[in-house]
Amino acid sequence: MQVTLIERERDWGGKIRTVREAGFVVEGGPDAFVTSKPWAVQLCRELGLAERLLPTNPQARQVFVLWRDRLHPLPQGFLTFTPDWRGVWATGLLSWWGKARMALGVALPKPRWDGDVSVGAFLRYYFGAEVTDRIVAPLLAGVYGGDINRLSARWVLPTLWQLAHRHRNLVWASLVRAWRRRLAPPDPTRPTAFFLTLQEGLGELVASVVERLKGSRLLVGRTAVALQPTGMASRSGFVVVLDDGERLTADAVVVATPAHAAADLLRPLDAVLADAVASVPHTDAITLSLAFDRSKVRHPLNGSGFLVAPNGRDRLLLACTWTSSKFPPRAPQGKVLLRVFVNRWVAMDDEALVRVIVAELVPLLGIDGAPERAWVFRWRQAMPQYTVGHDGVLARIRQGLQRWQHLALAGNYLTGIGIPDCIRTGTEAAERVWQRVR
Repeated sequence: MQVTLIERERDWGGKIRTVREAGFVVEGGPDAFVTSKPWAVQLCRELGLAERLLPTNPQARQVFVLWRDRLHPLPQGFLTFTPDWRGVWATGLLSWWGKARMALGVALPKPRWDGDVSVGAFLRYYFGAEVTDRIVAPLLAGVYGGDINRLSARWVLPTLWQLAHRHRNLVWASLVRAWRRRLAPPDPTRPTAFFLTLQEGLGELVASVVERLKGSRLLVGRTAVALQPTGMASRSGFVVVLDDGERLTADAVVVATPAHAAADLLRPLDAVLADAVASVPHTDAITLSLAFDRSKVRHPLNGSGFLVAPNGRDRLLLACTWTSSKFPPRAPQGKVLLRVFVNRWVAMDDEALVRVIVAELVPLLGIDGAPERAWVFRWRQAMPQYTVGHDGVLARIRQGLQRWQHLALAGNYLTGIGIPDCIRTGTEAAERVWQRVR
């Protein structure tokens, strides 16, 4: 099989963007991947990168939530939705009524929901408004950057959704799950860290994949502008037209672009399929990384960072990762590296944005002075939103693809937004076209 890979940007990796400068390792997009989904770990092992995997610093696993201008420790277990009830009762994030309301969820009957519901409605029913708004909403905002009252519970919280449908009560099922997980014998094949990255950044993963593709034709800095069938829709290959007029004949095509680019490419071929792909809403994203001398930051940075509860959204801060605590090799000795997520698109220039963000961090982390270095990354249409009814969107996409047996789609707008899910959808797309061509 001859494979041609066409990449519009000058660099490989899409939103994986690693910068190495002055001893700092800075990530412009994702900085790690979850281990609860196996596909990223499996790919790293296949590429010979297993020894390069870097877990979260065990001394920096505590996550904080900014609520009413104070950083409160997030109760243990909420990252995996197996909460430690002792931490829930002790936290200052919740009032006594909020804690009691969460406990009362054990007695609630299974609701009669028809189809999908929003994350907000789903969780407020079982856990109450305080847990949902002060704990879960900040967690999900750091991943999706979206509104929990629009996001789909079925697609954003698939594990909880399945628990709720298999058991009489979600809260009780979550307690039993957490109890069984604590009593289960250790699995030597399962990573002990919830997050992993690579020692020199996720760019290592991209470089290793590209190295494996040396036998393929790699066209970087080139854009596919049209996709034309060579015969009957269900049996045809395609001609891929590039921006310089070159025409490539292909037995099968995988479109692994962001949704808006995929829709533009597909529209002359199949407007119905293109409309289905384009119907997935997206939000923009901005990340900043800031470097300081350790003496300029008074906070102990004894955790992996903090999230901002919705009542603080008049700030530009959405979340702040203490990168040099979470992954110490990311910064030189005696330096601090912080990574900030901005909660909305802003048109101000980079220098002005850095000043505003630092001003918001000063009272929270005890910062003295401006950063030594700053890196700003802006991403338009970056975060797909799995809104209520995403099932219907996927059904329309699958139905549209039935007409084009030698065409496959892959990307974070389909069935998972993280690195492991992107790897999985890419693998599934490759399998689809390989079976058709073979």
